[in-house]
Amino acid sequence: MISQSPAFIEYLVNSLHENGVPVIRPAGVLGAHLDAMQICPHIPQKEYPAGALATALFLISGVRGMERGSISNQRDEYGNETYADMELVRLAVPRRVFTLSQIKYVEDRMTWLYHNRELIGGLRFVYEPPVLRFFMGGLEPVNDWPQKLMAKFKEDFGDSL
Repeated sequence: MISQSPAFIEYLVNSLHENGVPVIRPAGVLGAHLDAMQICPHIPQKEYPAGALATALFLISGVRGMERGSISNQRDEYGNETYADMELVRLAVPRRVFTLSQIKYVEDRMTWLYHNRELIGGLRFVYEPPVLRFFMGGLEPVNDWPQKLMAKFKEDFGDSL
């Protein structure tokens, strides 16, 4: 039982890698990490590619990933943005919670999203508290990319979400 979660994470990481999805390797034991800077090189870092990728994945699958990039950084003492060295989306896999079919669902939807990654656009803050902006801040898309992404999803999958 205890080895199930690390085995599922390894399966997910290796399957995504085999499908061409940029993912951090080797697999860890707590989750998979998607490399948003490689997946979405068309999104400038000032538009938070990891946050945008996490948003897009949620929209097309209901899968929640955690942004681990520049949104998670605080501004410096002068109010300037501080950019992270890496823009990652963490997909946590708690022990004994998920089935292999659910992991395969994540693989399927993330692979589809990777093949349609040009539809993902950036985000901007509309509300940014002085502390914990990643937790309490509000973001919005910089344009209508979510509608375009969902239109392509419906074209490919119908109303299966």
